[in-house]
Amino acid sequence: MSFNTESSYSKGYDFVPESDEQDGGLFNYQIKENNVEWFDGNFKGLWGKTKEYSGGEFLGNLNLGRTSTDGKFWGDLNNYDDSSATIKGFFKNNLATGIIKSNQKMISTFFFGKISIYETNFTAIIFTLSKGILYAKGEYEASFLPPLTGPYGVGIKNLHLIDESRPENFTQNNPDDFREMMIQISYPIDKETKEPRVEYMDQPTFTWLKDRSPIPLITIPNNAYTYVKPHGKISCSISGNKDKYPVIIFSPGYDGVYQIYTSLIEDIVSNGFIVVSINHPYVSGITVFPDGRKIYVAENSTGSLGLKSVVEDAKFVLNKITELNETDSDLKGRFDLSKVGMYGHSFGGASTSICCYEDNRFLCGLTLDGVFYLDYIPNGLNKPFLLMIAEDRFNDENVQEMWNNLYGDSYKVEIMGSTHYAYTDVG
Repeated sequence: MSFNTESSYSKGYDFVPESDEQDGGLFNYQIKENNVEWFDGNFKGLWGKTKEYSGGEFLGNLNLGRTSTDGKFWGDLNNYDDSSATIKGFFKNNLATGIIKSNQKMISTFFFGKISIYETNFTAIIFTLSKGILYAKGEYEASFLPPLTGPYGVGIKNLHLIDESRPENFTQNNPDDFREMMIQISYPIDKETKEPRVEYMDQPTFTWLKDRSPIPLITIPNNAYTYVKPHGKISCSISGNKDKYPVIIFSPGYDGVYQIYTSLIEDIVSNGFIVVSINHPYVSGITVFPDGRKIYVAENSTGSLGLKSVVEDAKFVLNKITELNETDSDLKGRFDLSKVGMYGHSFGGASTSICCYEDNRFLCGLTLDGVFYLDYIPNGLNKPFLLMIAEDRFNDENVQEMWNNLYGDSYKVEIMGSTHYAYTDVG
Protein backbone atom coordinates (compact mmCIF):
# COMPACT_ATOMS: atom_id res chain seq x y z
CA MET A 1 0.00 0.00 0.00
CA SER A 2 1.25 3.48 -0.80
CA PHE A 3 -0.19 6.91 -0.12
CA ASN A 4 0.50 10.36 -1.44
CA THR A 5 -0.89 12.65 1.22
CA GLU A 6 -1.28 16.24 0.08
CA SER A 7 -1.59 19.15 2.49
CA SER A 8 -0.08 22.57 3.05
CA TYR A 9 3.58 22.23 3.92
CA SER A 10 6.15 24.70 5.18
CA LYS A 11 9.75 24.35 4.10
CA GLY A 12 12.31 23.35 6.71
CA TYR A 13 15.72 21.73 7.02
CA ASP A 14 16.96 18.58 8.71
CA PHE A 15 20.46 18.40 10.18
CA VAL A 16 21.41 14.81 9.43
CA PRO A 17 24.49 13.11 10.97
CA GLU A 18 26.99 12.14 8.31
CA SER A 19 28.17 8.55 7.99
CA ASP A 20 30.72 7.22 10.46
CA GLU A 21 33.23 6.75 7.64
CA GLN A 22 33.53 10.48 7.03
CA ASP A 23 36.31 12.36 8.73
CA GLY A 24 35.47 14.77 11.49
CA GLY A 25 34.82 15.27 15.17
CA LEU A 26 31.87 14.59 17.42
CA PHE A 27 29.30 16.61 15.50
CA ASN A 28 29.33 16.15 11.71
CA TYR A 29 26.20 17.31 9.92
CA GLN A 30 24.99 17.73 6.40
CA ILE A 31 22.02 19.99 5.74
CA LYS A 32 19.08 18.34 4.03
CA GLU A 33 16.08 20.28 2.81
CA ASN A 34 12.73 18.85 3.78
CA ASN A 35 9.05 19.67 3.67
CA VAL A 36 7.45 19.32 7.08
CA GLU A 37 4.08 20.39 8.36
CA TRP A 38 3.92 20.88 12.10
CA PHE A 39 1.60 18.26 13.52
CA ASP A 40 1.16 16.65 16.92
CA GLY A 41 0.97 13.04 15.81
CA ASN A 42 -0.14 10.42 13.33
CA PHE A 43 -2.59 7.56 13.07
CA LYS A 44 -3.12 4.43 10.99
CA GLY A 45 -5.54 1.55 10.90
CA LEU A 46 -8.23 -0.41 9.09
CA TRP A 47 -11.73 0.49 7.94
CA GLY A 48 -14.69 -1.41 6.54
CA LYS A 49 -18.45 -1.74 6.30
CA THR A 50 -18.43 -4.35 9.07
CA LYS A 51 -16.36 -4.91 12.20
CA GLU A 52 -14.16 -7.24 10.19
CA TYR A 53 -12.56 -4.02 8.87
CA SER A 54 -11.97 -5.55 5.45
CA GLY A 55 -12.53 -2.39 3.42
CA GLY A 56 -9.00 -1.07 3.42
CA GLU A 57 -6.36 0.86 5.30
CA PHE A 58 -5.94 4.48 6.31
CA LEU A 59 -3.24 6.74 7.70
CA GLY A 60 -2.80 10.41 8.42
CA ASN A 61 -1.77 13.15 10.83
CA LEU A 62 -3.52 14.91 13.67
CA ASN A 63 -3.29 18.07 15.71
CA LEU A 64 -4.58 18.10 19.26
CA GLY A 65 -6.58 20.78 21.05
CA ARG A 66 -6.17 21.55 24.74
CA THR A 67 -6.43 17.83 25.61
CA SER A 68 -5.79 14.51 23.88
CA THR A 69 -9.56 14.03 23.42
CA ASP A 70 -10.12 16.88 20.98
CA GLY A 71 -8.41 18.00 17.81
CA LYS A 72 -8.39 17.77 14.03
CA PHE A 73 -7.14 15.12 11.63
CA TRP A 74 -6.42 14.61 7.94
CA GLY A 75 -5.19 11.68 5.89
CA ASP A 76 -5.90 9.06 3.22
CA LEU A 77 -7.93 5.88 2.78
CA ASN A 78 -7.24 3.23 0.16
CA ASN A 79 -9.69 0.88 -1.61
CA TYR A 80 -12.33 3.61 -1.57
CA ASP A 81 -14.42 3.69 -4.78
CA ASP A 82 -11.81 1.38 -6.35
CA SER A 83 -9.25 4.09 -5.76
CA SER A 84 -8.42 6.19 -2.73
CA ALA A 85 -9.88 9.07 -0.78
CA THR A 86 -8.81 11.89 1.48
CA ILE A 87 -10.37 12.43 4.87
CA LYS A 88 -10.32 15.43 7.15
CA GLY A 89 -12.34 16.43 10.16
CA PHE A 90 -12.26 17.09 13.87
CA PHE A 91 -13.18 15.29 17.05
CA LYS A 92 -14.18 16.33 20.55
CA ASN A 93 -14.63 13.86 23.38
CA ASN A 94 -16.52 10.95 21.78
CA LEU A 95 -17.83 12.76 18.69
CA ALA A 96 -16.19 13.08 15.27
CA THR A 97 -17.27 14.80 12.08
CA GLY A 98 -15.74 15.75 8.75
CA ILE A 99 -15.57 15.08 4.99
CA ILE A 100 -14.37 12.15 2.87
CA LYS A 101 -13.44 13.02 -0.71
CA SER A 102 -13.22 10.28 -3.36
CA ASN A 103 -10.14 10.78 -5.54
CA GLN A 104 -11.78 8.89 -8.42
CA LYS A 105 -15.25 10.42 -8.47
CA MET A 106 -14.09 13.76 -7.01
CA ILE A 107 -17.17 13.72 -4.79
CA SER A 108 -17.14 14.72 -1.12
CA THR A 109 -19.41 13.17 1.47
CA PHE A 110 -20.11 14.41 4.97
CA PHE A 111 -19.70 12.04 7.93
CA PHE A 112 -20.35 12.09 11.66
CA GLY A 113 -20.06 9.45 14.33
CA LYS A 114 -18.65 8.20 17.60
CA ILE A 115 -14.97 7.72 18.39
CA SER A 116 -13.52 5.99 21.45
CA ILE A 117 -9.96 7.08 22.27
CA TYR A 118 -7.61 5.06 24.47
CA GLU A 119 -3.95 5.41 25.43
CA THR A 120 -2.51 4.36 22.07
CA ASN A 121 -5.47 3.15 19.99
CA PHE A 122 -9.00 4.08 18.98
CA THR A 123 -12.19 2.69 17.46
CA ALA A 124 -14.86 4.59 15.54
CA ILE A 125 -18.25 4.09 13.96
CA ILE A 126 -19.36 6.76 11.50
CA PHE A 127 -22.30 7.40 9.21
CA THR A 128 -21.79 8.69 5.67
CA LEU A 129 -24.42 9.83 3.20
CA SER A 130 -22.94 7.79 0.33
CA LYS A 131 -21.56 4.69 2.07
CA GLY A 132 -23.82 4.28 5.05
CA ILE A 133 -22.22 3.02 8.25
CA LEU A 134 -18.44 2.53 8.32
CA TYR A 135 -16.27 1.08 11.08
CA ALA A 136 -12.64 1.92 11.83
CA LYS A 137 -9.96 0.92 14.29
CA GLY A 138 -6.37 1.96 14.56
CA GLU A 139 -3.38 3.19 16.51
CA TYR A 140 -2.17 6.71 17.07
CA GLU A 141 0.82 8.46 18.53
CA ALA A 142 0.59 12.11 19.45
CA SER A 143 2.37 14.75 21.48
CA PHE A 144 1.98 18.48 22.01
CA LEU A 145 5.74 18.66 21.49
CA PRO A 146 7.25 19.02 18.00
CA PRO A 147 7.65 15.85 15.90
CA LEU A 148 11.06 14.20 16.00
CA THR A 149 13.30 14.92 13.02
CA GLY A 150 15.59 11.92 13.35
CA PRO A 151 15.21 8.20 12.61
CA TYR A 152 15.17 7.09 16.26
CA GLY A 153 12.63 7.10 19.05
CA VAL A 154 13.56 8.09 22.60
CA GLY A 155 14.08 5.85 25.62
CA ILE A 156 14.21 7.26 29.15
CA LYS A 157 16.01 6.16 32.31
CA ASN A 158 15.86 8.32 35.48
CA LEU A 159 18.47 7.99 38.23
CA HIS A 160 19.03 9.47 41.69
CA LEU A 161 22.76 10.03 42.25
CA ILE A 162 24.64 10.80 45.48
CA ASP A 163 28.25 11.98 45.46
CA GLU A 164 29.49 10.78 48.85
CA SER A 165 32.89 12.37 48.25
CA ARG A 166 31.36 15.84 48.22
CA PRO A 167 29.55 17.46 51.18
CA GLU A 168 26.60 19.64 50.17
CA ASN A 169 27.93 23.21 49.99
CA PHE A 170 24.48 24.72 50.47
CA THR A 171 23.94 22.97 53.82
CA GLN A 172 27.35 23.29 55.42
CA ASN A 173 25.90 23.03 58.93
CA ASN A 174 24.90 19.43 58.23
CA PRO A 175 28.06 17.29 57.88
CA ASP A 176 25.97 14.23 56.93
CA ASP A 177 24.45 15.91 53.87
CA PHE A 178 26.21 14.94 50.65
CA ARG A 179 25.67 16.35 47.18
CA GLU A 180 22.87 14.55 45.34
CA MET A 181 21.04 15.15 42.09
CA MET A 182 18.51 13.71 39.65
CA ILE A 183 19.53 12.82 36.12
CA GLN A 184 17.63 11.65 33.08
CA ILE A 185 19.34 9.48 30.48
CA SER A 186 17.65 9.83 27.09
CA TYR A 187 18.85 7.34 24.50
CA PRO A 188 17.97 6.20 20.95
CA ILE A 189 15.43 3.40 20.54
CA ASP A 190 13.69 1.89 17.55
CA LYS A 191 10.68 4.03 16.65
CA GLU A 192 8.44 0.98 16.51
CA THR A 193 9.02 0.25 20.21
CA LYS A 194 5.71 -0.24 22.06
CA GLU A 195 6.23 0.87 25.65
CA PRO A 196 4.50 3.39 27.95
CA ARG A 197 5.36 7.03 27.50
CA VAL A 198 7.22 8.86 30.22
CA GLU A 199 5.41 11.62 32.11
CA TYR A 200 6.32 15.12 30.95
CA MET A 201 6.99 16.10 34.56
CA ASP A 202 5.69 15.29 38.03
CA GLN A 203 3.03 17.23 39.90
CA PRO A 204 5.42 19.19 42.20
CA THR A 205 7.50 20.32 39.22
CA PHE A 206 4.43 21.47 37.31
CA THR A 207 3.08 23.31 40.37
CA TRP A 208 6.43 25.07 40.73
CA LEU A 209 6.47 25.92 37.01
CA LYS A 210 2.92 27.25 37.06
CA ASP A 211 3.68 29.43 40.07
CA ARG A 212 6.67 30.93 38.21
CA SER A 213 4.35 32.64 35.73
CA PRO A 214 4.31 36.45 36.04
CA ILE A 215 0.52 36.37 35.64
CA PRO A 216 -2.00 34.02 37.29
CA LEU A 217 -2.69 31.02 35.06
CA ILE A 218 -6.22 30.50 36.29
CA THR A 219 -7.36 28.80 33.07
CA ILE A 220 -4.61 26.16 33.20
CA PRO A 221 -5.74 23.08 35.18
CA ASN A 222 -3.38 21.68 37.78
CA ASN A 223 -3.01 18.46 35.82
CA ALA A 224 -2.33 20.12 32.47
CA TYR A 225 1.12 18.56 32.35
CA THR A 226 -0.53 15.17 31.82
CA TYR A 227 -1.88 16.41 28.46
CA VAL A 228 1.66 16.83 27.11
CA LYS A 229 2.80 13.43 25.87
CA PRO A 230 6.56 13.37 25.30
CA HIS A 231 7.99 11.04 22.70
CA GLY A 232 10.15 9.40 25.37
CA LYS A 233 9.25 5.90 26.52
CA ILE A 234 10.27 3.96 29.61
CA SER A 235 11.60 0.41 30.00
CA CYS A 236 12.93 0.29 26.42
CA SER A 237 15.92 -1.43 24.89
CA ILE A 238 18.43 0.88 23.26
CA SER A 239 18.46 0.67 19.47
CA GLY A 240 20.75 -1.95 17.98
CA ASN A 241 21.29 0.12 14.86
CA LYS A 242 24.73 1.10 16.19
CA ASP A 243 27.05 -0.48 18.74
CA LYS A 244 27.37 2.74 20.75
CA TYR A 245 26.23 6.36 20.64
CA PRO A 246 27.95 9.71 21.36
CA VAL A 247 27.21 11.20 24.79
CA ILE A 248 26.07 14.74 25.56
CA ILE A 249 25.73 16.13 29.10
CA PHE A 250 23.06 18.84 29.48
CA SER A 251 22.85 21.48 32.21
CA PRO A 252 19.69 23.66 32.38
CA GLY A 253 19.61 27.35 33.15
CA TYR A 254 19.53 28.85 36.63
CA ASP A 255 16.11 28.33 38.25
CA GLY A 256 15.17 25.97 35.42
CA VAL A 257 14.65 22.21 35.19
CA TYR A 258 15.57 19.80 32.42
CA GLN A 259 11.90 18.90 31.90
CA ILE A 260 11.19 22.23 30.17
CA TYR A 261 13.85 21.44 27.55
CA THR A 262 12.24 18.12 26.60
CA SER A 263 11.53 18.95 22.94
CA LEU A 264 15.15 19.84 22.16
CA ILE A 265 16.55 16.93 24.17
CA GLU A 266 14.26 14.45 22.43
CA ASP A 267 15.12 15.75 18.99
CA ILE A 268 18.86 15.48 19.61
CA VAL A 269 18.37 11.89 20.78
CA SER A 270 16.27 11.07 17.72
CA ASN A 271 19.32 11.90 15.61
CA GLY A 272 21.52 9.32 17.31
CA PHE A 273 22.89 10.75 20.56
CA ILE A 274 22.58 9.88 24.25
CA VAL A 275 21.69 12.98 26.28
CA VAL A 276 22.19 12.97 30.05
CA SER A 277 20.29 15.85 31.68
CA ILE A 278 20.87 17.09 35.22
CA ASN A 279 18.66 18.83 37.77
CA HIS A 280 21.04 20.58 40.19
CA PRO A 281 19.62 20.99 43.74
CA TYR A 282 19.64 24.61 45.01
CA VAL A 283 20.45 25.88 41.49
CA SER A 284 17.67 24.29 39.46
CA GLY A 285 14.20 25.65 40.19
CA ILE A 286 13.10 22.43 41.87
CA THR A 287 14.62 18.99 42.27
CA VAL A 288 12.23 16.20 43.23
CA PHE A 289 13.69 12.99 44.66
CA PRO A 290 12.14 9.51 44.61
CA ASP A 291 11.31 9.69 48.33
CA GLY A 292 9.23 12.84 47.76
CA ARG A 293 11.75 15.38 49.03
CA LYS A 294 11.79 18.67 47.14
CA ILE A 295 14.71 21.09 47.01
CA TYR A 296 14.06 24.53 45.53
CA VAL A 297 16.48 27.08 44.15
CA ALA A 298 18.52 28.88 46.81
CA GLU A 299 18.99 32.63 46.96
CA ASN A 300 22.15 33.97 45.34
CA SER A 301 23.08 30.58 43.90
CA THR A 302 24.54 32.06 40.71
CA GLY A 303 27.77 32.95 42.50
CA SER A 304 30.86 30.83 42.95
CA LEU A 305 29.08 28.40 45.30
CA GLY A 306 26.42 27.51 42.75
CA LEU A 307 28.79 27.54 39.78
CA LYS A 308 31.27 25.22 41.47
CA SER A 309 28.44 22.85 42.45
CA VAL A 310 27.05 22.68 38.92
CA VAL A 311 30.46 22.15 37.31
CA GLU A 312 31.33 19.37 39.74
CA ASP A 313 27.88 17.84 39.17
CA ALA A 314 28.58 17.51 35.45
CA LYS A 315 31.97 15.90 36.04
CA PHE A 316 30.47 13.51 38.60
CA VAL A 317 27.68 12.56 36.21
CA LEU A 318 30.22 11.73 33.52
CA ASN A 319 32.04 9.55 36.07
CA LYS A 320 28.78 7.70 36.76
CA ILE A 321 28.09 7.28 33.05
CA THR A 322 31.55 5.73 32.73
CA GLU A 323 30.60 3.29 35.51
CA LEU A 324 27.24 2.52 33.92
CA ASN A 325 29.01 1.74 30.68
CA GLU A 326 30.62 -1.18 32.54
CA THR A 327 27.81 -2.27 34.84
CA ASP A 328 24.32 -1.24 33.69
CA SER A 329 22.23 -4.17 32.49
CA ASP A 330 20.43 -2.07 29.87
CA LEU A 331 23.12 0.32 28.63
CA LYS A 332 26.40 -1.51 29.22
CA GLY A 333 28.87 -0.74 26.45
CA ARG A 334 26.47 1.54 24.59
CA PHE A 335 27.96 4.91 25.62
CA ASP A 336 30.64 6.08 23.18
CA LEU A 337 32.93 7.75 25.71
CA SER A 338 35.40 8.70 22.99
CA LYS A 339 32.78 11.23 21.82
CA VAL A 340 31.54 13.30 24.77
CA GLY A 341 30.22 16.83 24.53
CA MET A 342 28.24 19.17 26.75
CA TYR A 343 25.67 21.88 26.27
CA GLY A 344 23.78 24.19 28.57
CA HIS A 345 21.37 27.08 28.66
CA SER A 346 22.16 30.40 30.33
CA PHE A 347 23.91 29.51 33.63
CA GLY A 348 24.28 26.01 32.22
CA GLY A 349 26.29 27.63 29.44
CA ALA A 350 28.74 28.91 32.02
CA SER A 351 29.21 25.42 33.46
CA THR A 352 29.58 24.02 29.94
CA SER A 353 32.44 26.36 29.10
CA ILE A 354 34.20 25.63 32.42
CA CYS A 355 33.80 21.85 32.09
CA CYS A 356 35.26 22.00 28.59
CA TYR A 357 38.16 24.06 29.96
CA GLU A 358 38.91 21.93 33.01
CA ASP A 359 38.12 18.39 31.87
CA ASN A 360 39.62 16.90 28.72
CA ARG A 361 36.87 14.28 28.51
CA PHE A 362 34.52 17.01 27.24
CA LEU A 363 35.59 17.36 23.62
CA CYS A 364 33.27 20.18 22.54
CA GLY A 365 30.56 22.46 23.87
CA LEU A 366 27.45 24.39 22.93
CA THR A 367 25.72 27.16 24.85
CA LEU A 368 22.15 28.35 24.43
CA ASP A 369 22.19 32.08 25.15
CA GLY A 370 24.82 31.40 27.78
CA VAL A 371 26.36 33.65 30.38
CA PHE A 372 30.07 33.30 31.03
CA TYR A 373 32.50 33.64 33.92
CA LEU A 374 35.80 34.28 32.21
CA ASP A 375 37.79 34.23 35.47
CA TYR A 376 37.31 30.45 35.39
CA ILE A 377 38.77 30.23 31.86
CA PRO A 378 41.96 32.30 32.26
CA ASN A 379 43.75 30.88 29.22
CA GLY A 380 40.80 30.72 26.86
CA LEU A 381 39.23 27.61 25.37
CA ASN A 382 40.84 25.65 22.56
CA LYS A 383 38.03 23.22 21.72
CA PRO A 384 35.17 23.24 19.19
CA PHE A 385 32.51 25.51 20.66
CA LEU A 386 29.20 26.92 19.44
CA LEU A 387 27.53 30.02 20.89
CA MET A 388 23.83 30.20 20.03
CA ILE A 389 22.63 33.67 20.97
CA ALA A 390 19.17 35.17 21.37
CA GLU A 391 18.34 38.15 19.17
CA ASP A 392 20.06 41.41 20.17
CA ARG A 393 22.72 39.66 22.31
CA PHE A 394 25.10 38.90 19.45
CA ASN A 395 27.37 41.77 20.43
CA ASP A 396 26.66 41.58 24.16
CA GLU A 397 29.81 42.45 26.10
CA ASN A 398 29.88 39.16 28.03
CA VAL A 399 29.26 37.12 24.87
CA GLN A 400 31.89 39.04 22.93
CA GLU A 401 34.45 38.52 25.70
CA MET A 402 33.80 34.78 25.59
CA TRP A 403 34.01 34.81 21.79
CA ASN A 404 37.40 36.51 21.95
CA ASN A 405 38.67 33.72 24.21
CA LEU A 406 37.68 30.85 21.92
CA TYR A 407 40.70 29.50 20.02
CA GLY A 408 39.29 26.26 18.63
CA ASP A 409 36.87 25.65 15.79
CA SER A 410 34.18 28.02 17.04
CA TYR A 411 30.94 29.56 15.81
CA LYS A 412 28.63 32.29 17.04
CA VAL A 413 25.04 32.25 15.77
CA GLU A 414 22.25 34.72 16.48
CA ILE A 415 18.75 33.21 16.27
CA MET A 416 16.55 35.95 14.83
CA GLY A 417 13.30 36.44 16.68
CA SER A 418 14.42 34.37 19.65
CA THR A 419 14.42 35.34 23.31
CA HIS A 420 16.37 34.01 26.26
CA TYR A 421 13.77 31.32 26.98
CA ALA A 422 13.12 30.39 23.35
CA TYR A 423 15.27 27.30 23.81
CA THR A 424 12.75 25.86 26.26
CA ASP A 425 9.30 24.34 25.72
CA VAL A 426 7.72 27.27 27.57
CA GLY A 427 9.60 30.14 25.93
